[in-house]
Amino acid sequence: MGIDGAGRTTICRLLQDGAIADRQLVEQDLTVVHALRPYETPGAPFRHLSRKLHSLATAAELLDEPELKAAALYLQLSTYAPVEHFMIEAYQPESLVTAGHPLVDTLAHLPIQRPPVAPSQGDWQHAIDPEVLAAAEAWAEGIGCPTDLRALGAEVLSLHDLPLERLLERFRRRFRANLPDVVVLLDVNPAEAVRRLGGEGDAEEVELAQRLGGRGVSEARLAILREQYQRVTDWLETRGVLVHRIDVSGRSAQRVANLVSSKLPHVPVRPPHQEPPHLQWAGDLVAGVLA
Repeated sequence: MGIDGAGRTTICRLLQDGAIADRQLVEQDLTVVHALRPYETPGAPFRHLSRKLHSLATAAELLDEPELKAAALYLQLSTYAPVEHFMIEAYQPESLVTAGHPLVDTLAHLPIQRPPVAPSQGDWQHAIDPEVLAAAEAWAEGIGCPTDLRALGAEVLSLHDLPLERLLERFRRRFRANLPDVVVLLDVNPAEAVRRLGGEGDAEEVELAQRLGGRGVSEARLAILREQYQRVTDWLETRGVLVHRIDVSGRSAQRVANLVSSKLPHVPVRPPHQEPPHLQWAGDLVAGVLA
């Protein structure tokens, strides 16, 4: 976990590629999943859908539509549970490492969001690729959400002021996901994070920051988000989640990857308990409209 610029995508790629200097730390078998972009995960399902949802999220940022941004993020995170279940069942890894997590990221981001004072107006569909929009609407319908993405986003944003306990329970049911056993928080000074996003960090994060003209990556906003991640991880510890905090400021990605790998539990991952309807729902979508 961590704010933009903390390097969580880069670290997970290093773990995924096995590019760790201290090899004895990673003798265990790892499977790495990107919570927002499963298409980056070799062998993962939902690759075509996740690419389209990423395109939707990028367009929403460029349009600066709060409800559309919230809807896109929600739909992206909704792919996590079936992907997680598939990867554990298919590869039976000792550790499943995720870049981000739907519940933890929601608890960190949603409370600091504010719904627009007045609902957004105007037509935005013309700015979205029709295939992207069709895929997003089909996925929303498949998981029982409004196909009106602006309405979906408004519904998500309306929950921002719920206490963490209620937010967790609400989104645990919605995402059909459980809290992780271990959270590794990559902590970085917001000023350094902004520098990384300005040209020194993860290539995809840099590209996105440049496309957005710097929106959403200001030092002040990252400072607020950093405090929220600290608050959420403190709260998660009271619920039995093991939290490791790693200061990444001034450290190379290789060094941070070594530190992260040393924090991974050496216990085989068990498939998460899933409700039978969820398994049927995921299987139907993989085999059907999203094949």
